[in-house]
Amino acid sequence: LLQRLIAFISISFCRVMGLLPLPVCRAIGRALGIVAFALVPRVRRVALDNLRKAYGDSLSEREIHAIARGAAINVGIVAAEFAHLPRLAPENVARWVTIEGTEYLNRERPGFMLAAHLGNWEWMATVLMNLGFSVAEVVRPLDAPALNAYVDRIRTSRGVRTIDKTGGGQEMLRLLKEGWIVGVLADQSPRESAVPVTFFGRPCWATVAPAMVALRQKMPIVVVTMTRDAHGHYTLRISPPVSVERTGDFRADIVAITQRCQDLLEQHVRAHPEQWLWLHRRWKARPRLEEEWANKQRG
Repeated sequence: LLQRLIAFISISFCRVMGLLPLPVCRAIGRALGIVAFALVPRVRRVALDNLRKAYGDSLSEREIHAIARGAAINVGIVAAEFAHLPRLAPENVARWVTIEGTEYLNRERPGFMLAAHLGNWEWMATVLMNLGFSVAEVVRPLDAPALNAYVDRIRTSRGVRTIDKTGGGQEMLRLLKEGWIVGVLADQSPRESAVPVTFFGRPCWATVAPAMVALRQKMPIVVVTMTRDAHGHYTLRISPPVSVERTGDFRADIVAITQRCQDLLEQHVRAHPEQWLWLHRRWKARPRLEEEWANKQRG
């Protein structure tokens, strides 16, 4: 019953946002973020805890609170802008988004688009579609079926394909070999198929799939971000391909490549910390992953 209620409210919210001009949606999203940060203790607690872990004593409590509040506002704006995704067409996308670094994408073999929950991550795949690429994104289905179906319909409205992260490995490989860009949000704490890395100097886990495919299939990896300026205009930035070195030690190479990816994502987050999803427990302990990794090291 609770899932149905959440789905109804969320879908109704999106439909209303779709009827309003984008500046009005952004103002509403900003207000919702401010209210959530003020009234939902968990939102505030998790964000502040993560920021203290990441920055230590290098930032004052006032600065940390300002970034955490900004992160909550960013989530509100992303949610409010989501219904406008189907309007990102080739003839008008430049009105909202500037694109940099397209020369780093190989049209014959574009490979992985590695991204973070930074700025408006929901728009990125559709913006790339407008450049003439075939784009798929790896997603985790939402718990409420009705809401998941609605969100998927919006995400795929301009031709983007979605891949369920659970059991979607074969489809992902097939699309990569066919010349698709496959987007992966790699800044959260995975529950499986991960290797130990550091993020903001603290140990955590990161998904292994991009590095593994890059080594085995010789697919490039590019880090892509889309951040908002003070006027509400976005810049989508495509990085040069991540360095993929083969030393003969496959496991060590996997860890090294994954760490390079995390370092690049960290650089972008540090440049725009108020637009990153500090509300997620990035440094959450994963005892099962720790045990599995220890067994691999012994083996």
